[in-house]
Amino acid sequence: MNGIAETENLDEQKESIDILMQDEDKQDKIIAMITNPDLRFGYVLKLYYSIMGIKMPKQLDLLDEWFGSLVIIVRESDGTTKEPPEYNDMERKIYATRYNDSLYGSGEGHERVTYIVNKLIGTASSNRDKGHLQANIIQKNIARKLSNETSALANWGKYIADKLKEFPKERLQELHFALYMFVLIASEQYYDRDEYDRDIELFAFDEEVFDQIMYNAFYQLQLSDFDGFVNGFMWLLLGSLLRNACGRICRVFNSSFVPIYRLSSETGHLLDQLAFLIEPEAYEDYYEGNDLERRFPGIEFFCDQCNAHLNEQEGFTDHLDFWRCRKCGHVNPINMNEIYENVEDYNNGIQRLTVDGYKRSIEKRRKEVEEEES
Repeated sequence: MNGIAETENLDEQKESIDILMQDEDKQDKIIAMITNPDLRFGYVLKLYYSIMGIKMPKQLDLLDEWFGSLVIIVRESDGTTKEPPEYNDMERKIYATRYNDSLYGSGEGHERVTYIVNKLIGTASSNRDKGHLQANIIQKNIARKLSNETSALANWGKYIADKLKEFPKERLQELHFALYMFVLIASEQYYDRDEYDRDIELFAFDEEVFDQIMYNAFYQLQLSDFDGFVNGFMWLLLGSLLRNACGRICRVFNSSFVPIYRLSSETGHLLDQLAFLIEPEAYEDYYEGNDLERRFPGIEFFCDQCNAHLNEQEGFTDHLDFWRCRKCGHVNPINMNEIYENVEDYNNGIQRLTVDGYKRSIEKRRKEVEEEES
């Protein structure tokens, strides 16, 4: 897989994760944990700490554990000196002192930092304009850094993978299942709410950003391997912390955190997209284009070697069995076996498009065009 969370013992790790646990009692208990799910940093990590049996850290420590190098600068200290945290307006950083193995979080002037942290992790209960704005700037700075520096995302992915590998197979299966169900339940309940209620909530999501975060997370989780597990967890953490600023990352990377060289053409409601990932055979293929003179209407071919768009190259026709890329010279086969729903399915070797379904959709479209012209 091309994701950034690749591990040295990937084959062994793949055996340790099953998309659905066989123990129905455990499934029921985990689903019962997911009450009033919300894409908030604290909620997502509460699932992690509950399943792993670890006490959840307090706010500054929670942020420091998962995003410390991007948000918090820990002052040098002997560990016995109390010093309240401060927010630096110029650097958009929170400076904190470690006291008795925990980041000290009280004292004069701490209220301002508390509000920023509350906003970042999704627990703020009021809307103070200055603190809200400062937190949004921190979110944008993080999103910009992660978008521009692939190594930052890669290092963070390795950090999360190493944390998860500390736990036994059973705990990983439970967390994997919890995140999988969280996406489904949270997405369904989000769209069960009235659009007006969604828009007026504190720190409301842009629906397009929410959809992309949840789709990317679910796409990775349903791959049923360790890399997908890590990548899916990362999307939920990124989306819940960065909120709408995560849209920048969604535009730059696909769900495997591989830079996008062309945008996915998928459209439709989030719940339909998730259902398609679960059970693609339940959906009927359809086509609305008019390029029916082509051998493969609606299909765009890209070079397997250099990703050049073959359809745009001079002389290309999909009626050929092979095409030599005019950019790099690679010979590309042109047939149904080379057609995938999207780039990510190609990267992960998942071919959801069926020959019969595709042919039926084209034939149905031919009849529609004939009726329109008659």
